[in-house]
Amino acid sequence: MSVIFITGSTGFIGKEILKQLTAGEEKLLLLVRSLKRATAMLNELGLEQDERICLLKGNLAKPELGMCDADLNRALEADIVIHAGGPMSVTLEEGAAKQTFLDGAYHITELARRIHHTRGLHHFIHVVGFMSPFHEGNIDIEADVFELEGFMKGEGAYERMKFLADLYIRQQAKRLGYPLSVVNPGTVIGAKPAGVTEQTGGIGILVNAVRRRLMPVVPGGRSHWIPFVANDDLARMIIHLARKVEPSSNTYTILEDKASGPDMHELLTTISNELHLSSPRLSAPMPLLRSFMKAGFGHLAGIPAESMSFITNRSFQTAETKRVLREMGSADINVRDVIPMVIADLDYRFTHPNYISPVNFTRERKGDMAALVRKGDGIPWVIIHGLLSSADDFVPLAQHLHERTGSPVWLLDLPGFGRSPFLGHNDVPDAYIDALHQIIATAPGRIRLIGHSFGAIIAAKAAQMAQSHIEQLFLLQPVLHRPQSLGLQHWLSASTKLSKFLLKRLTPKALTNMMLREGVFSEASEIPEKYVETIVRNLSSPRIAAANARVLQALHYRLPSISPVDFSNINTTIIWGTKDKAYTLPELFHCFSHLQLVPYAHHFPMSYPQETAQLLNRL
Repeated sequence: MSVIFITGSTGFIGKEILKQLTAGEEKLLLLVRSLKRATAMLNELGLEQDERICLLKGNLAKPELGMCDADLNRALEADIVIHAGGPMSVTLEEGAAKQTFLDGAYHITELARRIHHTRGLHHFIHVVGFMSPFHEGNIDIEADVFELEGFMKGEGAYERMKFLADLYIRQQAKRLGYPLSVVNPGTVIGAKPAGVTEQTGGIGILVNAVRRRLMPVVPGGRSHWIPFVANDDLARMIIHLARKVEPSSNTYTILEDKASGPDMHELLTTISNELHLSSPRLSAPMPLLRSFMKAGFGHLAGIPAESMSFITNRSFQTAETKRVLREMGSADINVRDVIPMVIADLDYRFTHPNYISPVNFTRERKGDMAALVRKGDGIPWVIIHGLLSSADDFVPLAQHLHERTGSPVWLLDLPGFGRSPFLGHNDVPDAYIDALHQIIATAPGRIRLIGHSFGAIIAAKAAQMAQSHIEQLFLLQPVLHRPQSLGLQHWLSASTKLSKFLLKRLTPKALTNMMLREGVFSEASEIPEKYVETIVRNLSSPRIAAANARVLQALHYRLPSISPVDFSNINTTIIWGTKDKAYTLPELFHCFSHLQLVPYAHHFPMSYPQETAQLLNRL
């Protein structure tokens, strides 16, 4: 059984490597700076009980990697080293960059030297970056990397030190004779298919710049691009290299081909469309933009001049990568399908910078929607939110449902809401119905479908299209007619631009008063903690504000009608809160055989999640 020593295991790339490695049999030695943070990560991944994982407290920048004698002796048992340590921070200062990358390279190759001297190092794998100038044919083994002050002069310390570390590790591998695989990934984005991107550098810098309307031009135009690779594809290849029986020294540039990836114009257009903003039409030469950024505009705009280094007009040699991919039985690197998910995920992260993921839930993708998923056994509960809400608002209900039934729960974000991309959905509600129908129709079995408010209408219409897949349908406070306030609000909702403008300017106080006035909640004590503040913050995202504006227009002008006869072949229950002031239950539903009246307001699934879960489980 192999023993793998890994640096950077708590980082964006390292965490994905760890997740995939745990499906194997290797013993894993993880160099971590904080045992507390690393333990929390293992708990998050469900690996806290995995006896093959050993945490070694240390620091790349220190001699013997900062490990105590006992941990150092454990590290010396490794026969494979995966070095993926170091922050993704293009603005890293010179001293910090040197300590992390160059000094770190010295210390980890000292460990490799000792392993190779005593028992033979089977393989060293170093994760660098696609712009590194070094390869097997241009290594000066005598060059003193600690004295190369003119190397990449004028460029940022992050890249200079990272690439000097690349050179140093190559030199040591040549001197000592152990196999070295250098992995040069493109800009790393979230794993497919969900595109969850914790690392907000790279493409995140572009997304944030567009969000803040600070990207008026296309850098470099159509001749330039940012090479991407999905985190799971990258990790899969690194692990394949680590498991090679007879590894050889080589360089692997892991990214999509320039011809298949989006150019800068297409990428910025995609970002702008997903954020529901105007896209830049004019392009600007890269040398001019770099000068402009270095002159101080980059600092003022929050766009680091160093980030321009990821934009290039080059093509890259990927023949070795493709050979290994064929060896693995994998297709060439392609990320087009996941980019909209990545953009929506990053937009949500910038909207909620202090967001904490709910415990025991994972981020997944269902069809073209983002989902919060609680694992379990049995028939899944699938929950669809309504106006101003998102999947996260139904976490308490999902937790109570899971506790009572043990079944999986899927909380879906409608397109444009939460972490779901727009994906060109202009026709609301039909596009939402089609997107949900696709999820239901491709589910591995039957589901219990729950829709709240506007989401109940989406659920009802999608269920009619996929009746054989529905075990039960629950409509919680379905909006069966237009809102009763048909005055100014009705007129304003005719224009999605005007609605979006007004929604973005809602204050917590005004929103609270409106909710109480319309019977969304019957009293202030029913409003979940931070719910109103979360909505207001959501609406600061142009994407989420636009999605809510479209749903408002649909509520007032395009609301699809349903009647009890629509559910003759579906086991359907309507749960209606009698304290609602904006909606009433139409007369034809009063005799519906599966109607439950509850003494609550419109948002009762959020105010009374435990009682709602109890009722759902009983019906």
